[in-house]
Amino acid sequence: MNYAEMLDQIIAESELSLRQISKLCTQFDISITPSYISQLKNGKLPPPSPEVSLALAKVCNSKNQSQLVFQGYMEKAPDVIKEYMLASSQLNRIMLESLCKAENNTVSGEALDYLRNLDVLSSLEMSSRYIDPNNNVDPSELIREITLSSGGVSKIQAQGDMINFFLGDTSMSPTIPVHSYIYILPTKLELLKERDVIALYPNNRKQATLRRIFFSNDKILLIPEDKAFQIYIVDSFEDIDYIGKVVSYKVDL
Repeated sequence: MNYAEMLDQIIAESELSLRQISKLCTQFDISITPSYISQLKNGKLPPPSPEVSLALAKVCNSKNQSQLVFQGYMEKAPDVIKEYMLASSQLNRIMLESLCKAENNTVSGEALDYLRNLDVLSSLEMSSRYIDPNNNVDPSELIREITLSSGGVSKIQAQGDMINFFLGDTSMSPTIPVHSYIYILPTKLELLKERDVIALYPNNRKQATLRRIFFSNDKILLIPEDKAFQIYIVDSFEDIDYIGKVVSYKVDL
């Protein structure tokens, strides 16, 4: 993701207008027009100064402030610096992936995909925490962090007929909080009842999620608690990749 794409995403997630962002930037002594911000996010202008990037990220309440500043720096850096940083990032990703596989050979495909797509700064920050001999961080914590960051629901282990998942989204919040351990029992479809919560892989994706079942007019409605998430309406369970029924969960504190 380049600077313009990153800024565009940050602005979209903030739900602020360009005029609002321009006005809020003045609290950081940054004077920029809505037109200028539009050209930045559309890639019509090169990345601005680090001070402007930081102000934009802050007023949008983004968690990726350092990433936006760093991406702006990278795109304006000399080629030799870019090549060095990209090579270092690739080595960091390979090291993190190898560490995950050595610690737990069942690490999810989603988590590995997340690692392989880490931006330069994120891979540097993550690897530096886990190779620091003074940090004393358990490698299993690395896997847990990556699993959480990869989104969706990532499988941890199976015990007999019960499947344990780690929930990484808010689709069923507040009923089932994000970061909970979910216990799923593969259940025959004819035994499912209305309002049961099930786990599924929607739209042939490999990232699972949770939904509550309702039946209406020969349709199956799969409803999230968090209305920001998609409602699925299907004719039969053959239209989804059904995993099982959620029977319990525990919150990971």
